[in-house]
Amino acid sequence: MDIDVNHSRNPVLGWDIQVSAKAAAGETITAARIDVNGSPVYDRPISPPVNKWQRTLTQKGQYPGENKVLVTITNEKGEQTKTQDEWE
Repeated sequence: MDIDVNHSRNPVLGWDIQVSAKAAAGETITAARIDVNGSPVYDRPISPPVNKWQRTLTQKGQYPGENKVLVTITNEKGEQTKTQDEWE
């Protein structure tokens, strides 16, 4: 599983966070969870399962301040892959 997290300053307030995931060969994505600064902001099953997935969250996190995004992607076997991004 390949997960990518990017962030950009939102001109109104906070941050826009872009998350994408690509399943490995023979694998599918069945659920995604995104936590921002310790709070879940996206937690959904993906049906039907997909090979690629992406989501943009707008005006999340704190500006100025420390921010942490934890992304958890689940495959069809129930195995989870996690990645984390931190910035201030």
